[in-house]
Amino acid sequence: MAKTKTSSTPRSSSPAASAATAAFDAAARALPEEIVRNTPASPRAWLAWASGIAATAARDAGSLVKVPLDDGALTSEEILELASLIEYVRAARQHLDAERASDPGLDASEGALLASVRADQRKIIRAFRTLRFRRNKVGLSLLRSLVRGAPNDAQDAVQDNTGLLSLCNSSDHEKWLVSLPNGEGDAAQRLWDRHNNLVTLAAKAVVPSGAHEARQLTHRLWTLLRLRLERVLIAGRYLTSGSKVRRAEYRGFRRPAAKSAKR
Repeated sequence: MAKTKTSSTPRSSSPAASAATAAFDAAARALPEEIVRNTPASPRAWLAWASGIAATAARDAGSLVKVPLDDGALTSEEILELASLIEYVRAARQHLDAERASDPGLDASEGALLASVRADQRKIIRAFRTLRFRRNKVGLSLLRSLVRGAPNDAQDAVQDNTGLLSLCNSSDHEKWLVSLPNGEGDAAQRLWDRHNNLVTLAAKAVVPSGAHEARQLTHRLWTLLRLRLERVLIAGRYLTSGSKVRRAEYRGFRRPAAKSAKR
């Protein structure tokens, strides 16, 4: 695995923009660790949706700020900052994408190991999410905190594996996993069996100074944007509850339908 360049979040040369991004960074770093989430599915489409919500909110700002939310009313500044935050998150994502594209990555056997580990992790997570923690907000939050690393990053996989195996091996869940009919107990055993190999694989990666911190900050920026959008959506849906057309302007993100293969 080849050495990649030192990573950092993108910065603007404008003093005003630099001050804004520094404020976003500070707010993102202040988020509690347990609520931080990874990049959403279909990030490009998600950001396009977020931009539409931000534009609608800017138009309705005068009314949105009057809605009393449980965690405090929206402010005009908070609403108008959304567009800048979206662009900052978009730039951070593009920066990381470019960095990953320049890395030759794993060879075939390493890729197969990592793919197998990630598949077993997803299998176990699905079982916990759909059965064990289906109505348990604390449990669901725990799952999000356990596995949120980059899918193709061996070092993230080691960290995720350590947390997930700790959950699987607890007295509360070990026998339950083994009892499941879809092989989750076997998946947990495979994770144990391959953990040392995964650690060896991760040790081969040369992590540039600041790369891990930059990636974690990017996850936090996505989470900050999600939280701010959620506040806008709550207020917007309240304001537009009497109009089906207006309410659609504050609709949640809908993942694009997969394109069917051409025949």
